[in-house]
Amino acid sequence: MAAASLNTRVLKGDRALAKGALAAGVEVVTGYPGSPATGVLDGCLEGSAPGQAHVQWAPNEKVAMEIAYGASIAGRRALVVLKSVGLNIALDPLATMALSGCHAGLVILLGDDPGGWGSQNEQDSRWMARVAEVPVVEPVSVEQSAALMTQAFVWSESLGVPVIVRIVGSLALAEGPVEEPWRPPPFGAGFLRKRDRWVVLPALVVGRHHSLHRKLRQMRALFEASPYDAIERRGSGDGSLPVVGVIAVGHTGAKVRRALGDDAPVQILSLASVWPLPERALTRWLRGLERVLVVEEGGPFVEEQIRALAQRRGVRVAVLGRADRAIPAEGELTEPAIAAALARLDPALAHEVASTAGRAMPSRVPLCDDCPYRPVFEALIAAMDANGGRNRHIVVGETGCMVRANLPPMRLFDVKYSLGSGLGLGIGLALGETAPGGKGHRVVALLGDSSFFHSDINALPYAAQLDLPMLVVLLDNATTALTGGQAHPGSATDARGAPQKVIDLAEVVRGCGIEPQVIATEDTAALRAAFAEGLRADAGQGARTRVIIARGPCPKYVP
Repeated sequence: MAAASLNTRVLKGDRALAKGALAAGVEVVTGYPGSPATGVLDGCLEGSAPGQAHVQWAPNEKVAMEIAYGASIAGRRALVVLKSVGLNIALDPLATMALSGCHAGLVILLGDDPGGWGSQNEQDSRWMARVAEVPVVEPVSVEQSAALMTQAFVWSESLGVPVIVRIVGSLALAEGPVEEPWRPPPFGAGFLRKRDRWVVLPALVVGRHHSLHRKLRQMRALFEASPYDAIERRGSGDGSLPVVGVIAVGHTGAKVRRALGDDAPVQILSLASVWPLPERALTRWLRGLERVLVVEEGGPFVEEQIRALAQRRGVRVAVLGRADRAIPAEGELTEPAIAAALARLDPALAHEVASTAGRAMPSRVPLCDDCPYRPVFEALIAAMDANGGRNRHIVVGETGCMVRANLPPMRLFDVKYSLGSGLGLGIGLALGETAPGGKGHRVVALLGDSSFFHSDINALPYAAQLDLPMLVVLLDNATTALTGGQAHPGSATDARGAPQKVIDLAEVVRGCGIEPQVIATEDTAALRAAFAEGLRADAGQGARTRVIIARGPCPKYVP
């Protein structure tokens, strides 16, 4: 016992996952910040030295995926850390990388956000992983997280496929005792030089696809014997096995157990092997049941697979879950909702559960009192009021600290969608407003510095070419503040706090043929004058795209 205690530490789930990645010998860690995944990269920073691993946020998730894949085929184990909507950006390279496979272990830590606590949608990214045909596992507990992360690298390396480790916020924030994870031997091989091995062309696609399907069958066979899936059988009082079961996918098991009474007659399968499912093991378990409830965060991903499996194998079992609304099909799982579903599964499982208080959404938190963006927004609102009023303008926002300006009293946005979408949306709106029949609204596009490097930068050349009447306000606080002050290409220091070359936003804009006006955020007189001139110019002759860079460091993260 003494030896075991020395090797066990109480950790949060995100730090446990980082510990597992470092134990696996990861050498390149990249990604893009976003809850609930951010803490995993932070944990890799905390647990590694600069010479041990390259740990740095990328400008966006697509670039992060490509960096990690390049490291993998160079023989370096790599980890990509991203959240649900980040997989949308990274799916393009991932769907092709799955065909060619990886070399050294390549793991994608994917943080989904049920309930949309910090996201513009409520997305179950497992469906996208299946589109890319990439295996998915979900840790069922903090205690298991480090070992499963290490195992994911071994599985990836042994079969030559990327592996997704999917988590949700409840796991990232939970705490538990974590044993020192096992350490696989070093990869020991560099770049494999073989004709067309790392080339994907139309003539090779079908053969590669056939190979990927073979690897997925091999992964399913590995999952059949996975020690990370566990069955708990609670007695029915007469010595017989209960005929009702619960499949608790990933970290939902903790909520399921709290929603059950102590003596509830039920079999609980804690499932970490999410896709492809271990069908033989599941079929054996299902044959002893009459009814089963599938509890999972997100959509009915496992539930629909279980229902199809039972039909194919001739297993007569009723399957309940989110698809038939035994559990609400939307929102993060709550213990009262799980308790109600358990009572529907079997009245003997009825158990009263107290409602838990909800936490505040980050987007409901107002701007900090000393936020450098506050005087910028106040000056912009004043300029719009002086030039026809708010109804004569369309203000486009995007993800970042600016979302807090959409709360009362400012209520700033008319349009807001995803990270880095502000400039593209602004161009489309300006095209519509200046076309015959348009209403002539003046378009104001608000861009963040991190989101500019993420993807607004791709729309900049087009904006310069069209030169539409549009006011672009680029907010530069030198960090990714909303998600915790992470570095981006325009930051003075890297993720470890070391000095780095700063990519100046003004030079980037200038390189596309637009001369920006750079104004300090505390210079309210200059801001008011620039906004007034920009909005008047939009209405008159020679209207064009104007870019104002409002520059002021975030006092919370930038010294």
